[in-house]
Amino acid sequence: MRYINGMRHFGLLYLLSLIIVGCTDWDDHYNGGEQNVGADKTLWEEIESRPELENFKNCLEQYGYKEILNSSQMYTVFAPEGQMDITGLSAEKIKTEVIENHIARFAHSANSAVGNKPDVVMLNTKEIRLAQQGDGYLFGEQAFTDEYNIRAKNGVLHVIEGQQPFFHNIWEYLTTDPDFSSIREFLYSFNDTILDENRSVKGEINEDGQQEYLDSVVYVYNSLLYSIGQLYNEDSTYTMIIPTNEAWKKAYERVEPYYKYPTNISRNKRDSLQQLYTGFGVVRDLVFSHTVQTSVEDSIISTTDGVFKNPFEYILTGYSDWNQSVKCSNGGVFVVDELRHNPWDSWHETIKVEAERSNSLDNELTTGAMTYRRTLPNTDSLYTKVSGGSYIEVMPKSATAKPTMAFNVWGTLAGKYDIKVIFLPQERATYKGKIKPNLFNVQYAALTNGGELAFKNLKFDCENNPMKVDTVHVGSVTLTNCAYGTDMIGLQVKLEALDVDYMGEEYSTTYLIDGIILEPSKK
Repeated sequence: MRYINGMRHFGLLYLLSLIIVGCTDWDDHYNGGEQNVGADKTLWEEIESRPELENFKNCLEQYGYKEILNSSQMYTVFAPEGQMDITGLSAEKIKTEVIENHIARFAHSANSAVGNKPDVVMLNTKEIRLAQQGDGYLFGEQAFTDEYNIRAKNGVLHVIEGQQPFFHNIWEYLTTDPDFSSIREFLYSFNDTILDENRSVKGEINEDGQQEYLDSVVYVYNSLLYSIGQLYNEDSTYTMIIPTNEAWKKAYERVEPYYKYPTNISRNKRDSLQQLYTGFGVVRDLVFSHTVQTSVEDSIISTTDGVFKNPFEYILTGYSDWNQSVKCSNGGVFVVDELRHNPWDSWHETIKVEAERSNSLDNELTTGAMTYRRTLPNTDSLYTKVSGGSYIEVMPKSATAKPTMAFNVWGTLAGKYDIKVIFLPQERATYKGKIKPNLFNVQYAALTNGGELAFKNLKFDCENNPMKVDTVHVGSVTLTNCAYGTDMIGLQVKLEALDVDYMGEEYSTTYLIDGIILEPSKK
C-alpha cells in the first residue's frame, strides 16, 4: 500500500513540474488559467452539446468530472465517440485509466502535432503521442474526427474516433497478474517512502524536538531501479522479461548455490546476503533499454551490460519477434515460463584483477621480488591491448632469487572458474638482453567453509610466449564458498618462478603482468 500511495504523490509532483512547460503556436493564449477569448461555452458544455459524445459525457458526470470541466482551469479534452469500455474496472481505475487518459492540462491544439513537440502528458501522467497523419491527426492510436481545435472558455476540445487504450508502464504492469507476485515482491521490497521536505507544509516542533508537518508530500525511491532501470519512468523506454512465479522459482534455485557463504559469517547475515544477491542475480539481466539496442534480432544488451546473442533462439525462445512484446506506456514486456540465461552470460561474471593496483599483490606472500608499476604512453602499439595501459614489472631481488607473486581476488562466487594470467612481451622489460619466456608453478588458495585460505597446487611448469601479449590458462578451480558482497578475499593465485636454467632451457625471472582473469567455466 505504501507503494501505491507514494506513486500517486510522485505522479502529482511530476504533474506540478509540468507547469513550467510552455506551449507554442496559438496555445500560448491559453496558459496561466486565462480563458479563451471569444469562446462562449465551457469544455463540459461543449461535450454535453454533442450527441456523439453521450457515453463519454455520462462517464465524466458519474465520476465527478463535470465540475472539473466547468471550472476556470485550462484543459484539453480528447473526447472519444461511441461506447466507453469500462467493463470490470473499479471506480478508481475508470478515473485513472479511462477518463484521465483523455484529459490533459493546458491547451494543446492540433498544431502541437507538427514538428518535434513532446508527447501530451495526461492527468494520469501518461504521455500520449499527438501526431500528424496525412491531412489529419492522431491521438495515440485514435484518429481525430473533423471536429477538433474547438475552443472553449477553459480549454480545447478534440473529438476522436474511439477510446484511446490505457497502457500500464512496466512498473505498473507487474501488478496486473498474480502470477508475477514473486518478482514483484522482490522488486517492491526495495521501495522506500521519502518525505519531500521542500514541498511539505511545516507545522510545529513537537516536544521531542522533531518537525511536524501539516501536509506531507512523499515519493517512492527504489534503489534497485537505479541499477536495472527506472521502470516507472514514462520518459524512458525499456523492454523487460517478466518471469512467472514458476519461472522465478526455478531460476532462484539455479542461482542460489552460487551465493553460499562461509560459516564464519553469522547465520542471519549469511541468509540475508544469499537472499539479496540471489534475487539480484535473477533480475539483473531482465531489462533492456531501447536507447542502446542496435539489432535486436542479432543480440540484445541489458541495462547491466549483459549481452545475449540470438535472443529468440536463446532467452526468448517462446517468441519470434521483438514486436510481440506486450505494449506498455514506456516500452513492452515478454512474459516467460522459464528464464534461460546461462550463468556466464549473467550473474556468474568474469573477474579481472589489475596487477598494478596496490591491493592486488599480497605483500606478505610475495617474496624474492621487487615490483614496479609501469604505464604505457597512449602512443604505444600495446596501449589498447593492456587494461588501463598499466601493468607491473616484477624483478628478482638478487641474481639467484626466484620471485613468488600472490594475487588477491575479491567478489568471487561459489562456482567453477578458469584462471588466466596476462603477460606482456619481454621486450617491454626494463633490462635489455636476450628475450626469454617465464616459467612458473601455480598454486591457489580458495575460501573454505570456515572462512580460511589454504594453498593447493594447481599447475606445474607453465610457460608464456615472451614475444606477444599472452594470456596463459593456468588451470581451473571450483570454489565452494562465496565472497561476493563482503570484504573477504575469495581466492589467491600464487605464481612461483622457476630457475633461470631449468632442464637445459633459459628462462627470465622478470615478469611483466597485466592482470589475472577468472572466467566462469562453461563446462
